[in-house]
Amino acid sequence: MSITSPPAGALQTGWRLASPEAAPEPILGLRLLRYEAEGRPGALPAITGLRLQAVGVPEATMVEDLRAGLTCLVDLPPGPRRILVTDPARRFLPAALTVVVPPRFPPRPTLGGAGNTAPRPAPPPRLTLRLRPSPSRAVPAGMTAVIGTLRDAAGRTVALGRLDCGSVMEGRPVRIVTWTDAEGRFALLLPGEAPRLDQPPPPPRPRLLEVALPVPGLAAALAADFLAALPDDLDGMEPVRQEGLFHPAAFRPLDADGQPAETPAGTLPIRPGRTIRWDLLAG
Repeated sequence: MSITSPPAGALQTGWRLASPEAAPEPILGLRLLRYEAEGRPGALPAITGLRLQAVGVPEATMVEDLRAGLTCLVDLPPGPRRILVTDPARRFLPAALTVVVPPRFPPRPTLGGAGNTAPRPAPPPRLTLRLRPSPSRAVPAGMTAVIGTLRDAAGRTVALGRLDCGSVMEGRPVRIVTWTDAEGRFALLLPGEAPRLDQPPPPPRPRLLEVALPVPGLAAALAADFLAALPDDLDGMEPVRQEGLFHPAAFRPLDADGQPAETPAGTLPIRPGRTIRWDLLAG
């Protein structure tokens, strides 16, 4: 996207004059990384080709700083701002967050003693957000993954269902959390479950899985407008807030013919190094 410089002599907010050659500085910068597992910082390199939208601020312009690995917004007024992150290529699930944008310039200096100086403005926010894979993208070859659709007891697809799966990564137990999309589809990628190349393909193995469904009020809002109702800060949500938005649900994995999987309750069969399909029936 192009950025236009203010006209020469234009007065900016506060007491400074704009430089006619200078482009607006980024007000918000997001480092958007690929999610791996809970407790891990996210995988580099930073994701590009995404779209940032400041809700209610159509004049905000998006730019990508490839050197710094940031996706930025300029022309963003101060105050609390809801930011939507979407992927036109549908590689990653959308995300939302609210940030408080500080005033861009310090207050006007006032007359006084020699030690009376104006405070410096707060630095612009620089945040990291981990994005989950979308079920619309192709699963990398050799990746251990489960794809499918989450439905409730009445057979309706469940948007924004929460899937929390036990796995291993670098020999240690980890939890991998993902969400269903607006159509109830999910892609659960387990990158640490790769089989050893010097051994025969391992048989299916069960992994613990917890499923949570949106509470009725949130489910109704998501059905009306998924992006508008998408809760802020799903990545790393505090347990207390999570309990107010989602409720746990028992589930059964079903194969492509609708037959239940032969697996202990509360588990999901996986095939290391392969992508398999299990639809989930909750409730």
